[in-house]
Amino acid sequence: MSEQENIYSESHPEHTRDLGETGDARFRPDSDALHDVVPDGEPAALPEDVWEEPSAPEMDSPSAAGAEELPDGEAFWPEEVPAAEPAPTERHAAAPRRRRKVRSMGVTVLVAILYVVSVLAIAFILATLGWRWAGDVLALDKPEHSASVVIEAGESIDDVAQSLYDEGLIEYPLIFQIFAAFTDKASSISSGTYELNTSMDYRALLRNISASSSTRETVTVTIPEGYTVEEIFELLEVQGVCTVEELEEAALTEEYDYSFLAGLSQDDPHWMEGYLFPDTYEFYVGGDPHVALSRMLYNYSQKFDAEMRTRAERLGYTQREIMIVASIIEEETDGSDQRDIASVIYNRLETEGETNGYLQMDSTIQFLLEERKEELTQDDLAIDSPYNTYLYPGLPAGPISNPGMESIEAALYPNSTTYYYFILGNDGQTHFFSTGEEFMEYRALVESGQDVAEEAEGTDETPDEA
Repeated sequence: MSEQENIYSESHPEHTRDLGETGDARFRPDSDALHDVVPDGEPAALPEDVWEEPSAPEMDSPSAAGAEELPDGEAFWPEEVPAAEPAPTERHAAAPRRRRKVRSMGVTVLVAILYVVSVLAIAFILATLGWRWAGDVLALDKPEHSASVVIEAGESIDDVAQSLYDEGLIEYPLIFQIFAAFTDKASSISSGTYELNTSMDYRALLRNISASSSTRETVTVTIPEGYTVEEIFELLEVQGVCTVEELEEAALTEEYDYSFLAGLSQDDPHWMEGYLFPDTYEFYVGGDPHVALSRMLYNYSQKFDAEMRTRAERLGYTQREIMIVASIIEEETDGSDQRDIASVIYNRLETEGETNGYLQMDSTIQFLLEERKEELTQDDLAIDSPYNTYLYPGLPAGPISNPGMESIEAALYPNSTTYYYFILGNDGQTHFFSTGEEFMEYRALVESGQDVAEEAEGTDETPDEA
């Protein structure tokens, strides 16, 4: 008995009959013939519609086909499922597959071609750009061209690259920035004005815009004796070294490690007054203001040496007091009388003679004015300031200019005289007097415009070496 018959027999034992070990008849469960007893080996006389020859598998059993169980025990068969359409023949099925394969191969070839073309195009573009970049980096085949490039303090490598591009010295600012970063040369760039040309490759350009560059533009500046800090700053700006604002900021914010500046309040640019030594300097155009100020301070530190410091101590004055005296001498002298003027200052300071310790120097009042005057007014003489030597006895609060070496030496080695007064005569020379009466008489002559050939008499004019 087949597996299908076993399943059916187990589900509907009342419809089954003993077909024998070799029985192979198939029957419909709703046939009345199922109730007939069939002898072993003999086929039952069943209606034709009951017998079926074994053929292609059908529905195995009512339970397998999803038959519903009716109340009276009869099985209900679902409607016959239409037979599926026959599968397409091998010829019909193979044809579409061949067409898809041909189409797929065509797309693959096209993509491969496009990829190769793209790679070649990119390679060509990169090769072309690479050659151009290399030409710019190595300064190959560039037309001859020179330019003056100004690099301001605080500019970034982007700004520098743009300046070089604007001046026609490079073609690719971004490549220049990358090169500078890769070679670690960006940090060595220094402010200033540089003479550059297109024969310089990137490495040469970076080398020539550094602080040690030999192509950096310089300017020679002579600072006159007696210039104030303000006048020096203005001169340096005119010469293109630095701006006044840059110099003032550097004076207020930078550190200057010199013993003669110790204890001074760094709250005003004039705190350096007296120590920016007047001399001829060579500065970088557009240079560092801190460097410019440091050079003048260093020059002064070398000029005012140990011997001078010892001499100041012997006189009973500090180095700063000597510089205050020297600055007054510088402002009052006609260029030939520094030691006599020094004697007048010390005589007024050290004796209770004619002026009772008041220096009464017009130059100290001029220092307080925005502009110098030919004649001072009573209002000028009444300005309340520690620099006003008409109001306050002794030395002013600080130097009133930056004196030269002759005035410094005169302050250290004054003539020994009895002079208390001096005045510039109509003859262009300075005349000295020991008394106020002599001074007032001569002053009246000068103010009247009379030609005076007399010279005030003095005492020993030999420098005091004590």
